[in-house]
Amino acid sequence: MKTKKSKLQIVSVISYVIIGILFTLLFIYMGISEHISIQKVRDSRTYRAIANYSVKEIEDPSAPIGIRKEYSWTMDSITTNDTTLAFYVVHHYAEVYFDDELMYSLMPEETNKIGKSISSNWVTIPVYPEDSGKLVRVIVTPVYESVRNREIEFSLGSLFNLYSSQLQKDLPQLILSFACLVFGFLIMLLQLAFLYYKRAQSWDMFYLGHFILTLGIWRITDTRFSPWIFSGNPILLGYLSLGTLFFAGIPFTLYFKECFPNRKSTLLLIVSLLTSGTAFTSIFCQFFGIADLRETLPLAHIMIGIIAAAIILTIVKDKRDKDTHPQKTEILRALLLTAGVLADIITYYINSSSSGLLFTLFGVLCYTLLLFGQNLVQMNQKAYTDVHTGLYNKNRWNDLISFSEARKEPIGIIMLDINGLKHINDTIGHEAGDQIILAFADILRSVIPSPNAICRWGGDEFAVMLRNPTQDIAEQYLKEIRVHVDRYNESHQEPKLYFAVGYALSSEFPDLPQKSLLEKADERMYLDKKQWHMEHASE
Repeated sequence: MKTKKSKLQIVSVISYVIIGILFTLLFIYMGISEHISIQKVRDSRTYRAIANYSVKEIEDPSAPIGIRKEYSWTMDSITTNDTTLAFYVVHHYAEVYFDDELMYSLMPEETNKIGKSISSNWVTIPVYPEDSGKLVRVIVTPVYESVRNREIEFSLGSLFNLYSSQLQKDLPQLILSFACLVFGFLIMLLQLAFLYYKRAQSWDMFYLGHFILTLGIWRITDTRFSPWIFSGNPILLGYLSLGTLFFAGIPFTLYFKECFPNRKSTLLLIVSLLTSGTAFTSIFCQFFGIADLRETLPLAHIMIGIIAAAIILTIVKDKRDKDTHPQKTEILRALLLTAGVLADIITYYINSSSSGLLFTLFGVLCYTLLLFGQNLVQMNQKAYTDVHTGLYNKNRWNDLISFSEARKEPIGIIMLDINGLKHINDTIGHEAGDQIILAFADILRSVIPSPNAICRWGGDEFAVMLRNPTQDIAEQYLKEIRVHVDRYNESHQEPKLYFAVGYALSSEFPDLPQKSLLEKADERMYLDKKQWHMEHASE
């Protein structure tokens, strides 16, 4: 009955996988190939872009960069009270006139001491039927030379539809940013709890969570939809976006510093201090009116490049010192982060705008998910792996035995014990005993192939589970183990490696539960051990 149930379970899992793949392929095909035809007399967007305007540049020595721009057009016929004139400005002051009547002004207050930019903001002005035919003049004043030639799009229509349209455009960035906010906060909270309850000693995940949280703040405050959500203080919103970009590199560098031993983290500590110094310099320049955060932004970009280079150099140096190659997941994570950051920086300088930059968000979230996946794998390995030898432990052994017994799978069990280990520990030292244990574990690993399982059963005891074995196969493995042990003893001085062994096959004892095979193998192993002690009693 168990066999039928096991087969049914296998069929169910296979069906689950197949249906999942088929649905995925169906969704991909429907998204790419299947479309609908829509014919509409009227556009569902009840707003339109204004195109028939004239623009001229006006020299003004009192302006931040010495010029202003004036856009002008005649207002069309307005038939409804639900109409709004809207446009988006980035580091521009703005004034709007209807027939020389000032309708709107966006300027920093005279009491402002350290900020000359009003950041980014939406200008929205209700328009009524009595405004039809009026001359509209929009005077904008760029604060920085870098935004001098930025185009401004004017829209006229329903404010609600303008909101909805911008929300759709910014939705991917908003979702990823919100995910960073939640994910970063949870990581920080969990790490603080682990530190409080003494379940962790390193602050690495706290720094990583802080970096992710800061990154989320940076991107969510940099969307065009955010000024509508936080309309009360767009200056704070803009400087929050810029400030987090300067600050984010510090916790990120400290996170990687925690990932490496102290002797390898000197470079990261220096880069962290350099990043802090850069951020302090930018704050100093902002407070004393030397330069605005927006003007010192290239310094932040340079530091991002230095941080990425320092992290990669540290990873390479660490792996070189260990005479091993970097793991694929580490390389992939580093490449994702580096590629995401560089792509966003390049896009920023091409478009002269940071709006809509998603590569860094995507790279960091992928990095974090891969890191958590790797940690879960390592936790699983620690739960089922002997720390000293890297072989399976008893927990994994019990699971394998239960699984093979449920499937009625023929198995064989070999029990092995290192002879004289206590004598080695007492006379030569535990370090020599550990060397013997590791050598024997390596021999077993080299002889016993997958899908068989090798377990460190105790201090000097090892167990091997053979799948579908015959007596000839078991004897062949024992012969190869003895050959490898002889080679080891010939190539090494003291101490020598000796072992006792015994095995039992389920084909020998068909009525015996598989869990009891270990007892049979253990009995035979102790007989072999007793014989060895009798032969070496005089030594």
